[in-house]
Amino acid sequence: MLCRVTCLRAPVSSLSQFYCTSIAGEGVTSRSHLSQDQREGESTTYNTSDGSKSSDDSNSGRHEQSTYSKEEVAKFRSMADSWWDVKGDCRPLHSLNRLRVSLVREGLMQSGAVMTGHIAGPQPLSGLRILDVGCGGGILCEPLARLGATVVGLDAAEENVSVARLHADCDPKVRHKLEYVCGTIEEHAQEAEGMYDAVVASEVLEHVSHPDLFIHTCAHTIKPGGSIFLTTLNKTAVAWVGAVAIAEYTLHLLPPGTHDWNKFIPRQELLFLLEKSGFATRTVHGMLYNPLRNQWCWQSNTAINYAVHAIKET
Repeated sequence: MLCRVTCLRAPVSSLSQFYCTSIAGEGVTSRSHLSQDQREGESTTYNTSDGSKSSDDSNSGRHEQSTYSKEEVAKFRSMADSWWDVKGDCRPLHSLNRLRVSLVREGLMQSGAVMTGHIAGPQPLSGLRILDVGCGGGILCEPLARLGATVVGLDAAEENVSVARLHADCDPKVRHKLEYVCGTIEEHAQEAEGMYDAVVASEVLEHVSHPDLFIHTCAHTIKPGGSIFLTTLNKTAVAWVGAVAIAEYTLHLLPPGTHDWNKFIPRQELLFLLEKSGFATRTVHGMLYNPLRNQWCWQSNTAINYAVHAIKET
C-alpha cells in the first residue's frame, strides 16, 4: 500500500472536532463491539481453501490459520488521524481512486451487474451491495457510495472504523449508503454468505496472512456471478526495487518496514488462487505511480503494481 505510516498524533475520541459531530454507533455486526484484544483472543472456525477446517484459537497454543496480522493492522491503526488529509501520508491512495473507482464501475457494467437503466445515469451502481475489505478510513467506500452502491467497509482496526464513520456522517449524501464494521473477513463471512454483488480489497493482500484463505473467505461473501476487485504488489525483483528500496529507503515516500517483500503476491499465483476459489479472471491491469505528479495510470506492465477483476462462477 503506497501510504506513509505515521504515529497517531491525537486520540480518536478527539477526531470528532476535526470532522464534525460524533456519530451514532449504528449498523454494527454482532462482533463489532469486541475490543481488539478480545478479537485476538476469541476462537473462530472456518473452511480453508482446500476444504479442511481450521481453528483460530489464540488461547489454545496450537498453530492456526487466520488472515489477521497483528503487526500489519498496527501499522494502519497508527495512521487513523491522517486518512482524510489529501496532502498528507495518504495522498497516493486518494490519487489511486481515479483508477480503482473506474475499475469497479466499468467491471460491474461489463459483467452485467449494472441495471440497463442506470448505466448512463449519475449513480450506475444503484441497487448493488459492495464490501470493501481493509477499508481504512473509507477513502474508497465514499466514492463508490456516491455512485449509488450500498457499501459496507470492513476493517480490523477500531480506530480506522471510527474515523470512517465520523467522516461519512459529515456528508448527508452518502452516509445512508455506508456502513462500517470492525472485524476480520473471517468473522464477517460467517454472517454474510452470498450477500454481496462485489468485494473490493485494494492494497490489502500484501498485508494479510494466508492470502489463499483471504481469497477463499471473500468468495464466501459474494453472490454467484458477483465480482472481486483486487489491487496489490507483484512479487518481483523490480517490485522490491520500486516499492521497497526506492519508495521506502531512497525517496522516503514510505517509512522503512511498511512493506514486506515476502508478502507480495506473484501475479500468476493470485490468478491461480482465484481460480481455485471458483473465480474466472476477466481483467488484469498494471498500474504505474508518478510520485512527482501524484498520478496513477494504467499500463500493460504488471511487474510492480497490478489490478485484477474476476467473476465468481460457483
